Amino acid sequence: MYCTHCGAQVADGMRFCSQCGAAAAGTGPASTAERGGTGKLVRPRAGRKVAGVCAAFANAYGWDLTVVRIITLLLAFCGCGGVLGYVIAWVCIPNEDDV
Repeated sequence: MYCTHCGAQVADGMRFCSQCGAAAAGTGPASTAERGGTGKLVRPRAGRKVAGVCAAFANAYGWDLTVVRIITLLLAFCGCGGVLGYVIAWVCIPNEDDV
């Protein structure tokens, strides 16, 4: 494998180029597909509790649905705009049938 920054040869398994220090190809953040997400932000019909906003984010980005719901509840109870953000997402994110 070769460094995409300087062109020096990089041994397999190395995370950084030994010549220039740039990150080796394939060592960056995982893509949405690699994390298990679909990449499409739509509210599913199945598995929703209120409007499907948490399920939409969990499915799109490959996150755990329970964790997303807990974070949403914490934001709502802390007064950090969780309820307002949920309502805005509810209005803006389309249903999967509408896409």
